[in-house]
Amino acid sequence: MEAVALLESQIPLSLLQDSSAWVVKYREQPEPLSAPKWPITKHQMRQIMLCSSDLLSDSLMDDFARCVENCNMNTLEQVYFLGQVGHESAGLRYPMEIASGAAYEGRADLGNTQPGDGVKFAGQGFIQVTGRANTQDFADHMDSIGQADPNIMAIGKTWNAKKYPWSISGNWWRNNHMQTMCNARKECTNAQIDEIGARVNGRNRPNGADDRIAFTDRAYRILIGV
Repeated sequence: MEAVALLESQIPLSLLQDSSAWVVKYREQPEPLSAPKWPITKHQMRQIMLCSSDLLSDSLMDDFARCVENCNMNTLEQVYFLGQVGHESAGLRYPMEIASGAAYEGRADLGNTQPGDGVKFAGQGFIQVTGRANTQDFADHMDSIGQADPNIMAIGKTWNAKKYPWSISGNWWRNNHMQTMCNARKECTNAQIDEIGARVNGRNRPNGADDRIAFTDRAYRILIGV
């Protein structure tokens, strides 16, 4: 306390006033992120996903909008993305993997090098992004665009599934060069949807291929109208 009192006695009174420039700056609140413009409506999302309106909160639509913006998705890419997300999440019903994730414990290929990583970073987001490495990559991306969030790594899947179900999925989508793949397949045929699904699922023909096609077809009709 003596040190503080000594410091205070040596500071000019002008710097201790509420109107002092540094005090005013210190007390400024950061500008909150403005709500982005939704690229599609809730009604369109509900038509594509065949889900109840209860699942489509404003915050969920905001996250979709930021995902589309950050990944620079055009309408065709959104169609393919929504088609894959629809199947992987059962129409937005599951933003987090149902299994605990214990099976991923110690998986070095997923970057799970610390005890508890398997459960903490089990499938998160609508495309079920898995593992410490993929989650850290998402955290780094958010930091790079000025939206750093320490809870992405500190809390893990429960936080990310609730707050960033679209954005963490979009980060995986971008990292796996899905934009180039989608834009090269403009006709959106069943075979092309299978190719996209195989990249997401890791199998050719992908699991739930017909379901992926159905979601993608609905997205195509609603967003492109052909």
